[in-house]
Amino acid sequence: MKKFILALALISTPVLAQDRVSKFDKNNDKVVDLGELNLNCDVSEKLYKTADKNQDGVLSNAEMRIAKEYLFERCRKEKKD
Repeated sequence: MKKFILALALISTPVLAQDRVSKFDKNNDKVVDLGELNLNCDVSEKLYKTADKNQDGVLSNAEMRIAKEYLFERCRKEKKD
């Protein structure tokens, strides 16, 4: 049973990252820039650059998966005006 749960967790991780990208990716380019992220989050440019490991100016699935611990705690379920 433990092996099954571990296998399920490993399989679902990329899917969850893709769901996260699609949630924030407003222009459907399969990456998330700071503007897209900050529509529902309060992320500083410095923190965003920390998450952008390859420094290409956008977050990929892999970068979002790595950054989930510190980046998405700054997001809210609904944007407040």
